[in-house]
Amino acid sequence: MKKLIASMIVMSMGVVAGDEGILPSRLTVDLPKKCQMLMLHTEADEKSKKIATFASVGDVVENMGCIRGITQKDLDKAPEKERYYLAWKHPVWCKVALGSKQGWVQQKYLKNEEVFEANDE
Repeated sequence: MKKLIASMIVMSMGVVAGDEGILPSRLTVDLPKKCQMLMLHTEADEKSKKIATFASVGDVVENMGCIRGITQKDLDKAPEKERYYLAWKHPVWCKVALGSKQGWVQQKYLKNEEVFEANDE
């Protein structure tokens, strides 16, 4: 099952691989509460070992790619009520890097927009 999950690229998030790599290349941390810290996981699984970070709301992480345990095609084919359940049951996970730490985080804790620094534009 883990191999199946790892092999599915999430197109619904807008993550694409281009000539310059995965886009967006950097994502902003977006946690429900400003006082929370981002917890990474060793695998794209809520039950996997956690990796503590000091990242909080507004901090930027490097995007290494996102996956989901169900294809967008299967989600689109499902009846509307079942589609919401399947999307909840198979959340989008993104592999991110923050300094020397790498791990997986659910996409709902990241803003899906490219981050630009002043010298990037």
